[in-house]
Amino acid sequence: MAKNMGKTATANELTELEVFLEKFPEYKRMHQVTDALKGDAGQPNTTKQKDVSKKLEELWDKIKSSNEASIVLKETDRIKPLFNWRWAAAAILILGVTSGVFYSRKLQYNDQGANLVMHEIHVPYGTTQKLVMPDGTKVMLNAGSTFTYPETFSKNTRDVNLNGEGFFEVTKNVKRPFLVHTNKLTVKVLGTVFNVKAYNNDKTIETTLLKGKVQVELKNNPDKTIILLPNEKLMVANNQPQTPFTKAGNTNFTQIEFQVTRLPMIKPTEIKETAWLDNRILFTNEMFEDVAKQIERKYNVQIVFEDPELKTEQISGLLDKESLQDAMQIIEMTTPFKFRIEGKVVYLTQKENKN
Repeated sequence: MAKNMGKTATANELTELEVFLEKFPEYKRMHQVTDALKGDAGQPNTTKQKDVSKKLEELWDKIKSSNEASIVLKETDRIKPLFNWRWAAAAILILGVTSGVFYSRKLQYNDQGANLVMHEIHVPYGTTQKLVMPDGTKVMLNAGSTFTYPETFSKNTRDVNLNGEGFFEVTKNVKRPFLVHTNKLTVKVLGTVFNVKAYNNDKTIETTLLKGKVQVELKNNPDKTIILLPNEKLMVANNQPQTPFTKAGNTNFTQIEFQVTRLPMIKPTEIKETAWLDNRILFTNEMFEDVAKQIERKYNVQIVFEDPELKTEQISGLLDKESLQDAMQIIEMTTPFKFRIEGKVVYLTQKENKN
């Protein structure tokens, strides 16, 4: 589109653009806007137009070479005011929307068996979100999660990507396994109920199985697969080689260490791994630093440890429908710290450091 606006596109490129717009009609409106912006009224002279075309092509090249289309033009690279505002508006429009366009095109080339239009869901702190997948699979996403899925699943697999936490009730289909991809592992199921906790800033990635069977593949060791049975939880180190379940003295970090544990024989609604589904936080002898991350997500705040020693305090408790103030007071009853809330920031200090 940038080349078309700069009037430098070849006949083949214009044909390719037409084919693309037919395949992805949702971008026709955008093309109509940019085409209108191109206009003839007030058109700059030939020399200025060549300069504009050159700048647009440079912009096009930067967009293509950027993985996230997150482009910051240097002062010397900015388009000079040699043309009317229409060209500037068109360039800004292309810059703002190209990321979604090329993400869809890339996936289309990767899987010719499906007309892939991707949806990306980001759940803000303080909220959760329910989704229903194209196959009927139900997903609940926790606060701070980013979830990507196709509008139509491919013929062979049902692939989704998760950064955060999700609870899945997967519709059974033995011919098309359901795969949840995270940064460290892939969970493969045919039809089951399970929870995946895979925040980038957590020390571990956890997969908890409640019903059915799941197969987990470690991304840095594809030959290693772990089968989980109901009431089992898998924990994998997330860039934390010194976590309690890593092998002491092991200097070979090419293989992720992991641990499979059995959950206590209690009701599924009472285990801490899925307490978030009811907007609760349940923690037993956990480090304050780890619980603080859950509090941040639940209450949409930032927690600052002014005394780093507090991070390793072992705390236990249950936070349900309490306000942020009440929640911190509950923890304060059994833990030697003081807190103050300033807007959306909670500051924690040792009791003896009280000002």
